[in-house]
Amino acid sequence: MKNKALKILLVEKQSAGDAWVKKKLGDCKELKIQLQSVSQLQDVNDALCQDSYDILLFNHTQEQSQDLDKIELWQQKAPQLPIIVVAAENNSELAVRLMRQGVQDYLVREELAPNILVRAIQFAIARQRQQFKLWQQALMKKMLDRIRNSIDLEAVLKTTATVIRRFFGSDQVLIYRSKSPELPETTVVSQSANVKFDRQAIEQFIGAVNYSSLHAILSSSTSVQAVEDTFSCSMKELQVIEPQLVRSYLILPIWLSNPDYVYDNLTVSAISSPVNSKSEPRLWGMLVAYNTDEPRLWQSWEIAFLQRLTTQVTIAIEQSQLCCKLQIANQKLQKLAILDGLTGIANRRYFDLVLDKEWQRLAREKQDFSLILCDIDYFKVYNDTYGHQQGDRCLQKVAQILQQSTRRPADLVARYGGEEFAIILPNTNAPGALFLAHKIVRYLAGKKIPHKHSQVSNFVTLSMGVTTKIPDSKQPSSTIIEAADSLLYKAKNAGRNQVAVDNWLISSEDQYQ
Repeated sequence: MKNKALKILLVEKQSAGDAWVKKKLGDCKELKIQLQSVSQLQDVNDALCQDSYDILLFNHTQEQSQDLDKIELWQQKAPQLPIIVVAAENNSELAVRLMRQGVQDYLVREELAPNILVRAIQFAIARQRQQFKLWQQALMKKMLDRIRNSIDLEAVLKTTATVIRRFFGSDQVLIYRSKSPELPETTVVSQSANVKFDRQAIEQFIGAVNYSSLHAILSSSTSVQAVEDTFSCSMKELQVIEPQLVRSYLILPIWLSNPDYVYDNLTVSAISSPVNSKSEPRLWGMLVAYNTDEPRLWQSWEIAFLQRLTTQVTIAIEQSQLCCKLQIANQKLQKLAILDGLTGIANRRYFDLVLDKEWQRLAREKQDFSLILCDIDYFKVYNDTYGHQQGDRCLQKVAQILQQSTRRPADLVARYGGEEFAIILPNTNAPGALFLAHKIVRYLAGKKIPHKHSQVSNFVTLSMGVTTKIPDSKQPSSTIIEAADSLLYKAKNAGRNQVAVDNWLISSEDQYQ
């Protein structure tokens, strides 16, 4: 403190003992003092908006008792600023109340020598710094707990914007996720409840900032860019119908080590920044906080605090991205686990799982369970004639026909093996299963997939086994497979291109001409 001038904001009426505190400060030879004095309480907020101070001294008089509530407002405006009250009388009750409110010291004028005032100022600053540090740590933890409460990116950004707006008392906070230098995309807006804004006007304000210049500024710095004066942009440039000035704003770049990711089927890429190494951070987007009521001075501790907070938010964003990638990878793995790689329908493994689950469920409910097994007629001949690649396309077309023939979510079409397919039909009676088999035959016939060496048709056909049972929990689910497979075998032996339904045959060709 001896090497640096101590900036003191003195709140003292001129009639208060002939500016008693100012005289005492003038007698202090141990401190270099830079004094700013205000006589009106309403001027304190203006002073705090225009400059930063090391300490606030309030020379309190008897007639100002009702003004002590202002202290709480000053503390909200500048929580890092220690406050000392200097009073005319020794009032223990008042002193205790003020200390509980956060005032660092309560001094009595008649007991106050210059050296005592010096020590009181030094001790108050030291105590306030320590308390403020602990307060910041607790607040940071509280904020991060809220931000990390979700791994969803939109929730993280929305919480971040809301926390910052409330903490800094900003009218509005916007977070931009940049897709290109020409088109910044607004993703999150947090707005004060008692302030009404024209959303278009806000976006035009951001758009009025030269984006290339702004990107150059942010790319060359990892720090907050704060502007404390009225934004010098004309209303014509802003293209706002109703006048609305931005009085102060703060722009914070958000840097990520790997900003490219996919989120909710939306691919988002960061702006290309002038970096040579892929391991260096790249500009992911920006955070803008601003006020329209009055200019404000962004305190150095606010910017430092916000930088630390944003570092943690960046980690949360990266974790969210990683989680999103893992979820996508898990979804792909799940699909690989249950889908047939060639046809895209369920594979045999998933078919067995669903069959057993539905068998047990319908056994409890005593409801009908139908199963269709079908086989492409003379498929080996088809492969020999057209080649295996064309054979694969044939399997894909048949799978698509079967899939499109079913409507209910509970129905499952699966590739049973080779050229064989299976359709699980829960809560479906025999007439319903037969109706679906007829539908498939008609649909396939309409596609007219060539099969010139088939012995039953010039086009691809199916043989089907259709069975319906009321499951018995004492019997395995394979019971219905055995029945359908037996009927499929019966349809093939009857000349193929047939539908076998339990104990009788229906000719597909005769039935559907």
